[in-house]
This record gives sequence, structure tokens and C-alpha cells, in this order.
Amino acid sequence: MVSQSVFIWLKKFRLSSLLFFFALLILARLTVAEERPTEKVFWEYPVESPKISLKTANLLDKLPSDSAIAVWVFFTDKGIKTNGEYRKAIEECGYQVSERSIERRKLRGKKPIFDFTDIPVKNQYLDELKNLNVKIRVVSKWLNAASVLANKNQIGEIEKLPFVRTIEKVVTFYRKEPLFPEENLKKIYEAPKDQLKIPPKAGVLGYGQSYAQLAQIHVPELHNSGYSGKGILITMLDTGYLIHHSAFDSILNSGRLVATHDFINGDDNVEDEPDRQREHGTYTFSAVGGFVNDTLIGPAFGANFALAKTEIVLNNIEIQIEEDNWVAGAEWADSLGADVVSSSLGYNRWDDGTGYTYHDMNGNTTKCTIAADLAVSKGIVVVNAAGNERNCSFPPCWDYIIAPADGDSVIAVGAVDINGIIASFSSVGPTYDGRIKPDVVARGVSTYCAWANGGYGGVNGTSLSTPLVAGVCALLLEIDSTLSPIQVRKALWTTASRTDSPDNLYGYGIVNASKASGLAYLVLSPEEFEFEAICGDTHSRLDTLVVTSTVAESLEWKVIHSPDWLTIDPDSGVTPCTCSVTLDPSNLGVGIHQDSITVSAKKAINSPQSVMVTLIIRSTAKIAAFPNPFQDSLTVFVDKSNANDKINVSIFTVAGELVYQFSEEDGEKVFERTWDGRNEKGRNVSSGIYLLKVDINDHSEIVKIAKTK
Repeated sequence: MVSQSVFIWLKKFRLSSLLFFFALLILARLTVAEERPTEKVFWEYPVESPKISLKTANLLDKLPSDSAIAVWVFFTDKGIKTNGEYRKAIEECGYQVSERSIERRKLRGKKPIFDFTDIPVKNQYLDELKNLNVKIRVVSKWLNAASVLANKNQIGEIEKLPFVRTIEKVVTFYRKEPLFPEENLKKIYEAPKDQLKIPPKAGVLGYGQSYAQLAQIHVPELHNSGYSGKGILITMLDTGYLIHHSAFDSILNSGRLVATHDFINGDDNVEDEPDRQREHGTYTFSAVGGFVNDTLIGPAFGANFALAKTEIVLNNIEIQIEEDNWVAGAEWADSLGADVVSSSLGYNRWDDGTGYTYHDMNGNTTKCTIAADLAVSKGIVVVNAAGNERNCSFPPCWDYIIAPADGDSVIAVGAVDINGIIASFSSVGPTYDGRIKPDVVARGVSTYCAWANGGYGGVNGTSLSTPLVAGVCALLLEIDSTLSPIQVRKALWTTASRTDSPDNLYGYGIVNASKASGLAYLVLSPEEFEFEAICGDTHSRLDTLVVTSTVAESLEWKVIHSPDWLTIDPDSGVTPCTCSVTLDPSNLGVGIHQDSITVSAKKAINSPQSVMVTLIIRSTAKIAAFPNPFQDSLTVFVDKSNANDKINVSIFTVAGELVYQFSEEDGEKVFERTWDGRNEKGRNVSSGIYLLKVDINDHSEIVKIAKTK
């Protein structure tokens, strides 16, 4: 009995002990778990096999053992083992960037504002690389990597280090600029007349020959409203810069050049090379921020700037960019607190077989694309050239967009000419994973900018359309500083010229800065009125004018000018509004009468706006021109009311230039002549609209005629 009682007691004791032991074990594990990384995948990455990428290994096999090349060395971790260590490292990130960078991240970046990519690379890993006598070129905390210059033997030693995840060749990009067509030299500053509909307000800004490229993307409206990019920091990643060019005097004199750094030579002098080295950077810098009244004005002429030299000019037409320098430039821009990065990185050939392929243009592969998307996540708008790879001179051509323009968060910019036609060289999409690229386009053919020789002129390339769009982004951020980079891109997408039918040639179309701003934009419809009447006619004519705006909020408006022979009802009100337009021709003589209806709205950034009005008053003579339109010949018929009336018949361009003068009539009651479509010199005229002018005694009549192909 005693033995059984003891057995029962021991059994209970053992059960209690086991329960107690397991309770302690669970508690211990919970305690340890509290200190373990909750998402270890972000803190430590497995070593890849093989460590040296296949492309890099193939290159090394071809090189002598003492031949040094630049390689990326990616690390497995940053020395973080516990949650406590991670929290401490994150807290210290704020001391490694500027206050401006912190504020930008809070305003536009993802949350939390600091993450694993902001923690510095572990110094011990860098020291061990130095112990192998390799030269460290760039250290990237975003990629948790260092680029080093090392020979084959040294790379073999690096491969043995346990904290090394993988080793890849630093990719070198090459970019050729489109040649300037000689036949266009005399045309580069000519702007179509329809681009002169929105001139800058008198006495405000003199755009000179840069007006057309800004009017095409509707920048002057924002300038007229007082916006210039003020307070926004733009970082340029390019070649060197002639910063003492007159185009930059305003920036230098006002202290708005906040930082410079040469990532090629490791100093802060970005102007210490021959003109060829600083030529391209001078182009792009002036296109976005230059200011010389009556000569050149950039879209963001009031912004602050930081200049990074990341590219090397090899010869007259080729630029070399090493990927690690671009990554370093992007991280530098972040540390300064840059709001916008403007870059023209790209390539058109690989010499050593280690480069990227079209398959890699998927937004997630190239190191510069990964860095660009990380910059966007930290609140920076990244604007990059789509590339000049289409229709190259020496096939096979690349054709497609370039890195990092393939980034899913990067604004890729293509090039059009002054007429809005895509440039023959402008790279196309889609990305390899099927996304539309470029995102938008702007003028990249004969874009007016400053030259490194001290002068000014036109330059071709998507690298010139890119700073124009970067400048627009700066204007949008000045207007609304809370916009995230993705919201900025969406604003460009949804207001560009092809937003309803985007494609892989133009993307979403030509940028419209004023509409993208979200500010009120006054719209009048139709754009012009045309009336016809017979002399002495007392019957009125009726049409409608619609006054609207681009915002939901109603705008107060009023007609501030209209011709005496028109009545607008109502002539003031709030948008939207449909007004009746009544014409009274009773007191007007024979001829063409032209005037405008001008409407003003205080809160509209493009106020005032005008609609052209054309009224043609004919005499009682019967005039006919047939067929109209015509191809080869036109018959002109005039039935005079009096055979003694003297008439003179001629044809003019719409600009008023004489094209053809008919022979004098012989006093017959009916005038009938045929025109063969040739001018006074016997040359065929081009297709288009012409004016047939009939002078009868002391009055004239005009008939529009059209010649087709």
C-alpha cells in the first residue's frame, strides 16, 4: 500500500516536473524569439551558388591574372542579429542624411521612413576587402554592396569570404548622342504658329528661342502664375558642367547651387575638364534651370540644384557611364534631400559580354534600376531618358528603352520634334514584362540650350527632353509639396496628349504642365468662329460659346473684349456656362472682318483666353469656285451685276502672300477662268488652304479654297 502511494506521488511529481520544464522551455523560446528578427529575409541573404556570376566568370577566364576589373561585391547581411540591434541601427540612420532628406521622406516617401536599405554596410566587411589590397570604388548601403577594382586572384580571395553573397561585374554603359541634321540648322528655332497661342504675359519673362519647347508642354502658364520650381532641389547626374556659363549666373548669384561632386575623380570639382567632358551636362543643366532673359529660360529656373559628375566622355559622340557611379550619385542625391533626380543614363553596346539584355529590362534586374526604384520609395521623383537607340546607324539596333528607364516607378521620357512627331531615334517600349514605356514625351529635337563654348544652340536627344520633364515635376512639387513620386507620374500620365490611348512610341503623350498642376484652367469652345453674310443682310446669325474649366470648383468669368457686331449673352457668370453668340452684319461693308472674344477668369492660370472670330461679307455678285477642294485645276466663275464693273481676281496664302494673279477681264458680264494650281513662277503649289480674292469696283470678297494632293 505504501509502495503504491509512493508510486502515485512520484508519478504526479514527474508530471509536474515535466510540465514545469516545458513551461520554462516555452518561456525561454518566447524570450529568444522576442530578440530574433521577425523577418530575417530582409536582414540576411543566403550565399548564391556559384558566388561569381556566370557572365563575370566567363570574362575572368579570358583575362590575365593581373588584369584588374571593377566588380560588385554583395554582402549577406549588415551585422544585424536582433530586433534591438535593428532598432538601434534604424535610429542612427537619421544622423547620416540631411534634415531635408528626412523631411522629404516624411512628406512623400514610404513608411517607415528608414528601413534596412538605409543601414550602412558593415565596416568589418569593408576592412576585410581592404586587407586584400583591392581598391574600393563605391560603397552602396541601398544594395548592401561595394564595388571594387580587383584582379582575378583578388576576386578569388573575395569569393572565399563567408559574408560575401555574390560577385558581379560592374556594368559599363555607352551612349551615343544623335547627330545634328545639317538640313535642319536653319529651322531649329522656328515654331509653328499654333504654339504661339499662349504667349507669356508682357513684361514678365522673355523666353527667346526657348519659348517653343516650353509652350509645347504648357510651362509658361505656370510661370505666369508665379511658379518657377522655387524651394525644390533637383540633382543632375551627367558629365561635367560649365557652371560659369551665363545661363547659370542667376543660380550662382542667388546661392542655389547647393552641392557638386565628381564621382569619377573623387572630388567636388565638376568643371575641371575640357569642353567635351562638360558639354553634355551643360546642355541638360541649362535646359531645366537656365535663365537669360530674352535668350533661354528653363522650366524650373527658380529651383535649387546639385550637380553630380557620373559620366565620362570618350570621344566626340560617345559617353561612358559606369553603373556604380550612377548608384553612388543617386544615394548622394538622397542624402542631400533631393526632390527630383534628372538622368540620361543609357547604353547601346557592350564590349565584354557582361552587360544586360532586353530580358533584363523588366524593372527588377539592373542595379541602377533597383537603385532608382529605391530612390522613388524614399520620396524622390526620378526622371530618366528613354534612350536614343531606335533606328541606329549600325545595326543590329537595341531599339528599346534603357536602364533605369525600365523601372516601374521611374518616369521614362521620349523625344518629339517641335510639331509633336516622335523623333526617329527615340527608344520605344514595352519593358520586357510588358509595361508601357516611355511614360511621356517632350521636345528632344533641336532643343534650345547652353553650350560649353559659352554660346547657345539646338541639341538632339532624349537626354534633352528629360530635363524639360524634370523641370515640370519640380513645378508640380512646388505647387503641391505633398505629392508622392507616383502621384507626380500619375498627374503627368492623366493629362498628357495621348492619355486615352497610350502606346509604346509616345507613352501617354506630350506633357501638359498646366493641366497636370491641378490648378484651374480656363477652356473656351469652340476655338474659333466663322460667319458669312451678304452685304446689306439684316438677318442675325446665332452660335454658342461654352466656358468651362478643368477643375470641379466653379470659376467666376467675364467677357473683357468682343467686336461691336457681336453680342454675348450672358457676358459673365460662373463655369460651366453656355453663352449665345449673336452676329449683326447690317452695318458692315464687303470684306473680311476679324476680331476676337476674350474671356478673363481670376483664378485660372491661363487667363485671359481668346477665341478668334472671322466674318466674311460678300457683295451681291455671284462667285463660284469649283471643284472645291480641287486637285489639278480650279474654275473661277463671277457673275457681275453690271458688265461695266471692273474686277480683279487673285489667289493668296492665308498669310497674305500673293500666289497667282488672273489676267484682266474683257468687260464681259460673266468672268470665267481656270487655275492650274501653279504660282506666278510656274511651280505647283503645295496642298492646303488658299484665299480667292475678288475685287469688284471699290469692294472685295474672299472665298476659301482648298488644294489636295
